[in-house]
Amino acid sequence: MLVIGDVMGHGVEAAVAMSHYRSMLRALASSGMSLHEMLAAAERMVAGSGFERVATCLLALGDPATDTVSYANAGHLPPLRILPDGRVELVPRPAGPPLGTGMGVYETVTRPGVPGGVLLLYTDGLVERWAEDIDVSLHRLTELRLLPGGGLDEILDGILAHAATGSARDDIALLAARTRGV
Repeated sequence: MLVIGDVMGHGVEAAVAMSHYRSMLRALASSGMSLHEMLAAAERMVAGSGFERVATCLLALGDPATDTVSYANAGHLPPLRILPDGRVELVPRPAGPPLGTGMGVYETVTRPGVPGGVLLLYTDGLVERWAEDIDVSLHRLTELRLLPGGGLDEILDGILAHAATGSARDDIALLAARTRGV
């Protein structure tokens, strides 16, 4: 399972809140729940914990036997698929409110996998730019051409080099995965 999240805010308090969210999701991951049930349980735990920081979260679970990836989303940006020919596309994912809003209704959707490609999860620091619509920023990511056959570090370095050309004001987290087959 791949998990990426982003707590709103900066500084020590945000880092502490992210640590709590991470521990909570790690415990839920071993529960056997479906992805959307995990997010709903996390939402209930957040409501009872007194956390004052809202967080986005995207869960992705690959199944190499069926070459599919299932997703559940709590207000996070869409993952990217880097296709074998180097094209980049956004993966449609379910919508859901961020954790900590008290409005958590989530769903799990399953999409085709990325045979010969790479799945990339990222935080909003990669794409958000002051005075630019987020859809414009996301579209710019799909214009990248990356070689998915190389090392994952090379792919991540290429994406970060692209991000460095903009006016990023937030931290960036990237998570890349490649399926290995059964």
